[in-house]
Amino acid sequence: MLAKPNKTVIEGTVRGITPASGGQGHEIEIEVHRNLSRGRSDDFIQPTQGQSLHLFAAQTPDVVIGDRVRVEARLLAGPFGERTVLEQLDPLSDQA
Repeated sequence: MLAKPNKTVIEGTVRGITPASGGQGHEIEIEVHRNLSRGRSDDFIQPTQGQSLHLFAAQTPDVVIGDRVRVEARLLAGPFGERTVLEQLDPLSDQA
């Protein structure tokens, strides 16, 4: 269930990738370097620099620990809790 349309965009470093506890998908940990959506009212997650952001990914991510990435995520919420879900993950060049 989507509580309200929302979107968070960050740049960061992949710090962990583990199978999700439910047996499907993966949990990805991203260390936040920059919040590119800072100040936007539709950024429900509002991560800050240095924070670890834990995201659920339905598909196996095409990155490894240590990769710098740009992430689009959203917060899904319902009667049984909430989940931060990965929408898009793009590797960044090392020159950026």
